Amino acid sequence: MLTPKMKWDNNAHYDLRRMRGLVRDLEARGRRVAAAAGDGFATTSAQGARRPEGRWRVTVFPATAKAARRNARDNTLVKALNSARGR
Repeated sequence: MLTPKMKWDNNAHYDLRRMRGLVRDLEARGRRVAAAAGDGFATTSAQGARRPEGRWRVTVFPATAKAARRNARDNTLVKALNSARGR
């Protein structure tokens, strides 16, 4: 019996990680975390370096000094993480 051979396409993995639906979902999760954290938090979204994965990442961060102080004092972002869960 012949053994099937698989040929991996690294470009396919890279392309899968930047599919429009996946990116939209990740960005929506980031926006939910920023909204749950309150005023002064922002998000960024970008694809990581291609070594070889190129995973998409969304970052939520304090955009103002007041939000940074509140996050340092109250762990605001850690507490807001639960809002990123799926619906």
